[in-house]
Amino acid sequence: MSNRDLARALLLRAVERVNKSVSKTLTARRSIETPPMDSRHLTDTRTRVSTLLEYSLAYEMNHLLEAEGKGFSLSAVLWNVFPDLLMRDASRTPTIGFEVKALHTAAEEKSANLSTPLHMINKGGDFLVIVIWGWQREVVGSVSITYPHIHLVEVFDAYVLAQTRDYSWLFTQGNRIKGIDISTPIITPEDKPKGDRFKAEEGNMGKLMRIGLDPNLPAETPNLEALKAEAATYDAFKQRVLAFGLTETFREICFLQEAENVKMQTVQAYPEDLQMLGQARLKGGNEFCLLAGRNLSQWQKEEEMKSIHTQGSVSLWLSSKLNWHVLQKGEHGWKVVGSGEKPDSAYDKIGELLASK
Repeated sequence: MSNRDLARALLLRAVERVNKSVSKTLTARRSIETPPMDSRHLTDTRTRVSTLLEYSLAYEMNHLLEAEGKGFSLSAVLWNVFPDLLMRDASRTPTIGFEVKALHTAAEEKSANLSTPLHMINKGGDFLVIVIWGWQREVVGSVSITYPHIHLVEVFDAYVLAQTRDYSWLFTQGNRIKGIDISTPIITPEDKPKGDRFKAEEGNMGKLMRIGLDPNLPAETPNLEALKAEAATYDAFKQRVLAFGLTETFREICFLQEAENVKMQTVQAYPEDLQMLGQARLKGGNEFCLLAGRNLSQWQKEEEMKSIHTQGSVSLWLSSKLNWHVLQKGEHGWKVVGSGEKPDSAYDKIGELLASK
């Protein structure tokens, strides 16, 4: 079994244990307890929950290794460097490194960053672990609790992703000069793109949802076939993450509005063209739909010619970055009645728009 297969098998077992037990106590709350919903507190909550989930996973992974009795263990790296965790053999020699990034489904952009320089990553031994979590409700002992449930976890070759990050960034020079000075990416300022002065890169090149392989990289690019294979797997995972962001946002709004008959399509990617991904019935009886995809204005025009939805129906459209519109079906078709960004910090505003229809 390869290091990657071993790491993934161990993680999946740990995720199952976290979801079934520790998350429902350590990071759970009663569903009637409402946390602060402003942007600052939302960010603080996500950071705290993500840290606790990372710790919980590490604890369960270590527990599983100890139970196997082969002398392997998992230890946290106590200084703030790459990676977060190390699997050690019986002699305490590191064998596998785990860099863990826990991200919330409803965040408008998954801003975690793989910024570690390539030379600091152990080729074939260090892996990037991305954990996608969202709030889930469950009745335990007649009490409704809300806890962070891990929906997705995947393991990626950290060295290959870092190569993808660096080669693609350097290849797309644009009208500026880019380089990597020893280990730090540098770039010329926008106002002096061809000058002789450089500044540190703005911190965007390693954002997890932006890492991608430039399709125009030359054939002589080192390790190109491995880069292509990893990029295909990584791109599919990113699309699944976007899809979860859509459905989990809609599900949360339905809960807050006490909607009934909530139905959701299972999607693996953000739709190319506009689709209806969810339906529910609001307390007042109006239909409530989830829309996603391009060509919203074209869809509005086409829907004017149809009578599928009754007057008063409302829809929530979400972009791939979770920008939102609320639409109402009126006498002359669908009309946008409210818009915004970061829907998880605008639940009250969205709720008012839905309740007033």
